[in-house]
Amino acid sequence: MSLWDFAQDTIGDFSHSLAKKRWQSRLISAKLRDLRFRMHLTQAEVAKRAGISESAVQNYELMRSTPKEAHLEALAKAFNIRPEALRIYDIDFMPANVLIQLGDVYGLKPHSSDKRFAYLTASNEFMNSFLRKWSTQYLNYKNGDIEAFRYEQWKDQFAQDYDPANFPLRYERVEYDWVAIEPWTNIQFASTLRRLREKKGYTQDDLANITGITKSAIRSYEQKKRLPKTSQIKVLSLALNVTEGALTFFDFGSPVQAAHALFQIANTFGLIPDKLENGDPVLRTVAAGLEQIIDQWADELSEIEKGTAAFDYQEWKDVYDPEGDMDHGDFKHTYVGRTRYETVIIDKGVADDGGRLIETARRSEYDPYDYRYKGGFLRA
Repeated sequence: MSLWDFAQDTIGDFSHSLAKKRWQSRLISAKLRDLRFRMHLTQAEVAKRAGISESAVQNYELMRSTPKEAHLEALAKAFNIRPEALRIYDIDFMPANVLIQLGDVYGLKPHSSDKRFAYLTASNEFMNSFLRKWSTQYLNYKNGDIEAFRYEQWKDQFAQDYDPANFPLRYERVEYDWVAIEPWTNIQFASTLRRLREKKGYTQDDLANITGITKSAIRSYEQKKRLPKTSQIKVLSLALNVTEGALTFFDFGSPVQAAHALFQIANTFGLIPDKLENGDPVLRTVAAGLEQIIDQWADELSEIEKGTAAFDYQEWKDVYDPEGDMDHGDFKHTYVGRTRYETVIIDKGVADDGGRLIETARRSEYDPYDYRYKGGFLRA
């Protein structure tokens, strides 16, 4: 690798890390302010309750820093909420991989057959109970039966018992007990890198020569000792002919923590908890957002079940890219989407220059545009 390439990769890694920290700081700041205003507390009162300095609380709200784990626990206790409610996940840059990994590990199954929306259902007892409770709370909030702060409080305090045996990708049996698989992300990356390398017929020396990454670094990845930087994942994905998402893993910890991650995903990408006509709880699309990902994910599982899939499930996940057509060898899948969507023109008044402020949104008859809410629907 040339000095120029090394410098570019270093700058890229630094920029990604900085952008991630800024994004997390912004979300944590907004969350802490919301909690403090909701409870009518001053920064000094929050600091006293949490047993931390007032300057630390100020810095978190001003996005100068983000709290470490100990401070997250202390702040959660001060606000009487779950610590999971204060954990922020870097989900914006790879929503497909986030959603599919979360579904596979914690029990969500995609469906594309409904003409109105794409949706997720539960495949275990914990997730089914969680979605049922969440949909009930959301519908009560939407119908005006509970106030917004009560709904947010319910989410922030959500916890539920679970059986680790129902989550074999996150927990393992050790003698007479189930324990969390740790370090989960390192283990997942190590096994995936080794699988993909051996599938291509490469030795560690071969992969080192192709990527410019040292053999010792590749060995340490496969020994679960450390994880590669963003620039190295990009180089590895090109060498192994997979997406960067195939080599990126998101650890949501316990099922309760995964539930809190779903609160963030739903709010960010436009999913809402609902119930089908038969009463089954679902997490469904209310806008175009994640619809394509859920549809294509469901279609792949359906093709596998019918025995007509071009890939097995793991191969599909290795190359799936919602940003473009699925084009791999003889297989090509162009996403069409639902025809139910129509463009809604929203007149937002007069602009500073005297013209009209016009906004467009893709809505449907089933979920008509509601002018009371930003984006046209009540976010979950």
